[in-house]
Amino acid sequence: MQKLNPEILIRADIIQRLEEIVGGEQFISTDIEVRSNYSRDMTEQVAPRLTDVVVLPDNVSQVQAIVKLANQEKIPIIPYAAGANIGGLTLPTERGGITMDFKRMREVVKIDRENKYIVVEPGFTFGDLKRLFDTELTEFRYSFPFSPPYTSVGCNALLHGLGSLSVLYGSADNFINGLEVVLPNGEIAQVGNHAINRGEYWYGRAPLPDLCGLFIGMQGTTGIATKISLQLIDRPKILEHFAILPKDPIDFFTHWVHDLDKLHVCDEIGCGFFPPKVAGGLLPEDMIELMAKLMYYLSQKKHTKLMKKIWPLLTKLPGKPFWWVKKLSPLLARELPPDNMPFLIVGATIGADNKKLFKAKYKTLKKFMKKQDALMIPPDDFGELKPAMMSILDLPAQLPAFYDLSGGGLTWVGSYVPASRVGEGIARCKKIVMDLDLTPVGVLRPMKADHYFVLRFIVPFNSIDQEEIERVREALKGVCGVILDIGGVPYKMAPWAAKMTWEKGDISFYKLLKRVKDMMDPNHIMNPGRLFVLSEEEVKKKETEENN
Repeated sequence: MQKLNPEILIRADIIQRLEEIVGGEQFISTDIEVRSNYSRDMTEQVAPRLTDVVVLPDNVSQVQAIVKLANQEKIPIIPYAAGANIGGLTLPTERGGITMDFKRMREVVKIDRENKYIVVEPGFTFGDLKRLFDTELTEFRYSFPFSPPYTSVGCNALLHGLGSLSVLYGSADNFINGLEVVLPNGEIAQVGNHAINRGEYWYGRAPLPDLCGLFIGMQGTTGIATKISLQLIDRPKILEHFAILPKDPIDFFTHWVHDLDKLHVCDEIGCGFFPPKVAGGLLPEDMIELMAKLMYYLSQKKHTKLMKKIWPLLTKLPGKPFWWVKKLSPLLARELPPDNMPFLIVGATIGADNKKLFKAKYKTLKKFMKKQDALMIPPDDFGELKPAMMSILDLPAQLPAFYDLSGGGLTWVGSYVPASRVGEGIARCKKIVMDLDLTPVGVLRPMKADHYFVLRFIVPFNSIDQEEIERVREALKGVCGVILDIGGVPYKMAPWAAKMTWEKGDISFYKLLKRVKDMMDPNHIMNPGRLFVLSEEEVKKKETEENN
């Protein structure tokens, strides 16, 4: 493992001033162990040096003071919520800097039930949000990502994250009503309708010019959001999850997933494309083997059609169908599938406020599924295995399987792609990952009524195996190349992916983006090394190529 440069670049008097700002030595650290933890993440990316100092502000005034001091001294600031973005977005550059951790700023500033929003601080997590829904705001829900409970709700939205309601509403930035932002010079800006009514109501961004766009997707390079207003969605009285096991994943993504979404009966259509071993730590071992055999059986010949005929008969026997599948599993597949062979499991969710509406939606889904080469399993059919299966959908989720597969490393390329090209994309990306002898883990879903699609490949790896890390880098670049080739764009993009993206795209977009950055942050202190990765020479070369 590469050693990071531990030298502290910041003067002692500045560190002393930072300690005074945050209120004591317990909220600041220059210890090498602490700085090291903040200068690494689970990805294959490596920072050239340690961050110089870690500070934990408690309120917006402290954030202001830190930013003003950093701007005056031209010291980089690295905003940090959980460091779980899997994009290397909180790693220091060769300039070092101040890592600003927002764990102390996790308050709910305001709840407005009537206008359906909450205002939270940047350290407010999905675990905090779930607790709030379970206890106080039981009539609402939000779009939860498949990520750990310690991740930031606000950061997920600011970084175009996806979640359990993305099928209906698109990426999480659509939930943002407004922001309070500390600008790179330390000034506070209010962005959204609350700026007009002086903070009484944080209900939306329209019809004002949408200045939230100066901060959404910018990876903390133009300012620090210290308050985020997020929409709440009414929670249906009935929510039921169904498992769908398509025989042919490529056929599913190329064709009938779009017809499924067009029915408008599913609140969620979440797709996991991965080898059964990835479920280790989430499901019992015997169930993993059972699911592996069942999916392998369904993928062969005409077995899916046969199983669809048998399944209703199994529901009439004592016990549940999965109990019988477990008993008959030796006959399903005499051998387990290859260790790295991915299968597709689709989680479809139906929500309704009354039984009549739910039955109508379920009837529509059931009728549609009869025509498809896939097995649909209602939750009760899992029998004793139902709690284990449903726990996967009880977001936010712990993800022990990914970390344990091959040595603690985890990385990805996530993207939004045209819905018409997702089938091609997953086939090509799967081949790249498997040809390099890596474990393919695909996460996909239609977004905003199938206007576009998530195509995300996660790659677990051994973080101390340098040869494997090089294969991971090759795979990621290959996947990113496919995404760009089919018209997609990476999200939460790592610096190397940003470089590939700008080199592919029209240079005028990059130049405009850079102009905004230079105007807002002339000293380039805000999270350097992110997004703005092209040199002046590379920009001029691209201009010349496009003009010829």
